[in-house]
Amino acid sequence: MDSCRLMLDVASTSRMELASASLLADAPAMAKQQRYAENQKWEDERQQLESRLYGLRTWRLSWWEHWAALANAILPRRYHWLITPNTMTRGLAINGAIKDPTGAQAVRVCTAGLRSGIMSSSRPWFKIKPGLRNFKPDRAAQLWFEDTQDRIYRVFAGSNYYQTGTQMFEDLTVFGTGPKLMYGDKDSIIRCYNPCAGEYYLACGSDGRINSFYRTYVQTVAQLVYGVGLENCSPDVQGLWENKGASLETEVIVAHAIEPNFSLSMPGMAGNLGKIPGNFTYREVYWEWGRNSLKPLSKVGYREKPFIAPRWATTSNDAYGRSPGMDALPDILQLHTMTVRQAEAIEKMVRPPMLADVSLKNQPSSILPGRVTYVPDVSKGMKSIYEIRMDLDHMSKLIEKIEGRVEKWFFNDLFQMMDNIQGVQPRNEMEIAERRGEKMQVLGPVVEGIENELADDIRRCFAIMARRNMIMPKPQSLLGIPLDIEFDSMINVAQRAAETAASERIITVVTNLDKVYPDKHIGDNVNWDVTVRDYMEKGNFRTSNMNSEDDVKGIREGRQKANAQAAQQAQQAQAMTHTVPAVAGAAKDVGDIQPGGLLNALQIMQGTTPANPASVPQG
Repeated sequence: MDSCRLMLDVASTSRMELASASLLADAPAMAKQQRYAENQKWEDERQQLESRLYGLRTWRLSWWEHWAALANAILPRRYHWLITPNTMTRGLAINGAIKDPTGAQAVRVCTAGLRSGIMSSSRPWFKIKPGLRNFKPDRAAQLWFEDTQDRIYRVFAGSNYYQTGTQMFEDLTVFGTGPKLMYGDKDSIIRCYNPCAGEYYLACGSDGRINSFYRTYVQTVAQLVYGVGLENCSPDVQGLWENKGASLETEVIVAHAIEPNFSLSMPGMAGNLGKIPGNFTYREVYWEWGRNSLKPLSKVGYREKPFIAPRWATTSNDAYGRSPGMDALPDILQLHTMTVRQAEAIEKMVRPPMLADVSLKNQPSSILPGRVTYVPDVSKGMKSIYEIRMDLDHMSKLIEKIEGRVEKWFFNDLFQMMDNIQGVQPRNEMEIAERRGEKMQVLGPVVEGIENELADDIRRCFAIMARRNMIMPKPQSLLGIPLDIEFDSMINVAQRAAETAASERIITVVTNLDKVYPDKHIGDNVNWDVTVRDYMEKGNFRTSNMNSEDDVKGIREGRQKANAQAAQQAQQAQAMTHTVPAVAGAAKDVGDIQPGGLLNALQIMQGTTPANPASVPQG
């Protein structure tokens, strides 16, 4: 049992999770000389993987060309045209085609707005809750939910999750697809990576969701040894490692595949080819692209998908998404053209093309301010070819109009609402949230799709933390209860703000009516406990700072008991206050009573004799 468990733990640990400087430092100077029989099984598997990658490349070709146009006009640093090793031109300027930065700046605003509106690092943006609709969690379950959320938030904040999330939203805005990988990490618990457009290939299942991820990218020999260890590298890479020096910076193309853990066997091949034993849902394979190697660089299994691939908008079963960048591309290209033409018009006015007499050929001449050109006949001197006054005002207005369209394509009017707001200014933060929420409704379908992908991210992080015993055990009330994730985007914040505002108005009306008509007891129509708790929950009031229903019941019972005791003590004090003076007065009056057949008045008052004198026999 222990050996089986150990095998599963090793199989579920990616080499990326073990990558560290210590792994590089522990690498031997020379690779061990090992003799391998021909590994036909791995060779068959590698050919199957590379064959599928070629098929995915064919499907991606049209998107790849479209991405090139987007990158050229908006975001050139997030695109690879070809994955070619050992190219020394990566530091050259790559944004020469961008003549007007409006598109790139609008993308930044949209990226920041999506990131802060969907997964803000400064406020809670998701909650863990029961997956059963009518299940009401008890106090222990509520505290467990809150504690688990806090732990996940701390892991996200302590890793590069939010940085890669920002890059994911930028890729999503421009290219329509923003894949992100998540691995475990020894130091920061999780570590995320953003592959560039042009590196990756995607495929989706029958449900329309992405379930396969392939990519090719380059790594140096030192990086390979750092990530997977020398013993897992091919003989070629091991030879480069042994040479040291400049050989360590030689690049190798690495292929990477994540897909469902199905068999790759064909007729005549070994059974269950490529399938990782251990009931894993996904498998991940790293190998050196196009090289005959004895084994893969890394091969592991996962019980949950280790990547997400949010898409802006999809058509049918397309694996890649459409984006606002694609919608804005014609306007951006027109803006570039108009900006260039406006600059040309201004330059023609400042430095016009000149017409000169042939006698000036090969003679000193200049059109610079302050310079003099000497000619025998001034009428045959130099002058502008044409005298046209450029209408720059209309051109500038057209450019401003195009810039406004580009900014609207990227929802800048939504995310910069406070800068663009006109008329009466909002009165409070709630009104601002409501206005922003109304505008965010435009992005509702997009936000829902992104949140579905982010839910996989949260589940993946939860699973990594659970395997490291970083999650508190579930309380008894949650055993067997499925968990769900509820997102708290700006749309939900606006909806809650509207609900709490309505609650506040109703409470104010009821309270005022109670004062005007005290005999009606209008407040009895409101379940105040449920109303207050619902209001606190919608305001994200922490459960740990809220008394449980049992605590509230105990507090009220204690208060009632204390009030009853106080009332009893008050009655006793009041009785003593009235009885003692009465007894004293009665004692004084007794002295004035003549003795005889009458009963002693003092005895009657003290209750020592019957109160009815007629019932007492006369002496």
